[in-house]
Amino acid sequence: MNSSDVLLCLSLEEQRQDKIYDRLIKRGHLPSMRSVRQILDRLTKDGLVVTRKTELGGSFYRLAEGEAVEAALEAAQSRD
Repeated sequence: MNSSDVLLCLSLEEQRQDKIYDRLIKRGHLPSMRSVRQILDRLTKDGLVVTRKTELGGSFYRLAEGEAVEAALEAAQSRD
């Protein structure tokens, strides 16, 4: 599993990490929650994902918008 796999499981709607994890499982990946979180953190740092932290320490993730995100999604789809 890599960043491209995680990108393909995201949308413009906010999602919790466990929902992204479930989508990865359905796509045939067996990631650890830690590795999913690390990839989401990296994608957030790269500006491809928007992360919203809650007061209780939870996080919600969604795709960012823009040309860089579109290019990353196209590249991910071509590898899929």
